[in-house]
Amino acid sequence: TLAAFEALGPVAGAFQHLGQVMASAARLNVVINQLPEVVFPATGPAPAASVALSASRVRFHYPGQTTPVIDDLSLAVAAGEHIALLGHTGSGKSTLLQLLTRAWDPEAGNIALNGVPLREWSECALRAMTAVVPQRVHIFSATLRDNLRLAAQDADDEQLCMVMRQVGLEKLLAGEGLNAWLGEGGRALSGGEQRRMGIARALLHAAPLWLLDEPTEGLDAVTEQQILQLLTTLGQERTVIIVTHRIRGLERLDRICIMDRGKLIEQGSHQALMAQHGRYYHYHDR
Repeated sequence: TLAAFEALGPVAGAFQHLGQVMASAARLNVVINQLPEVVFPATGPAPAASVALSASRVRFHYPGQTTPVIDDLSLAVAAGEHIALLGHTGSGKSTLLQLLTRAWDPEAGNIALNGVPLREWSECALRAMTAVVPQRVHIFSATLRDNLRLAAQDADDEQLCMVMRQVGLEKLLAGEGLNAWLGEGGRALSGGEQRRMGIARALLHAAPLWLLDEPTEGLDAVTEQQILQLLTTLGQERTVIIVTHRIRGLERLDRICIMDRGKLIEQGSHQALMAQHGRYYHYHDR
């Protein structure tokens, strides 16, 4: 009899969680049935080997908000150019990055790659041409090999090891090498190592357009300079757009674009902006 009660004990416990499970299933059903924010065409231009980008009088605000996050913004980036989008939190720089990947579509204006409107590129082509390094690079509970192959499923071990050396992570290859377990229950990576992993994935993806959201946030000054040096060196012949609110190290970029309240208020090289004694100059003067 006692054995029977022990066998039925977990069943009673399961009923306690039934309501929570049903609520979770209902929320999951909402997500599954939700219509996408944007619709990509089935076909379009073939992926390009280099990317020039243009935004013309772009305007965007989030649903439920009246104030535009991007307000009449125009920007042109040449193929192979390295630029920074610099501004305080809420200036619209990260939103602009989302518009460039078509997470949203602007309500006015036009964004184009190589002169072709963004809406005309297929999702496959756009993803092939774009590598995004987010502010928080996610490391999955998996092997080092699996974490790298997220960016290039067909990459062999020789390619993976070469990229790891390029981004300065060769020490992770010691011991178990590419079989080393990362994430939960495995080797923990520092903030700098995580950013380097993000850059390694971008290299493996081999996209001509790199979009980086706060790649040096939370890093010490030495690691910050190392990451920026990596981006400018390994990003050669690629179009690179870096979103940041930090001014250190930006002098190595071709152009710095200052954003405020969704507008582009200043742009130029480090030397040119310092000579203007405008917003960028005052950032340095603090």
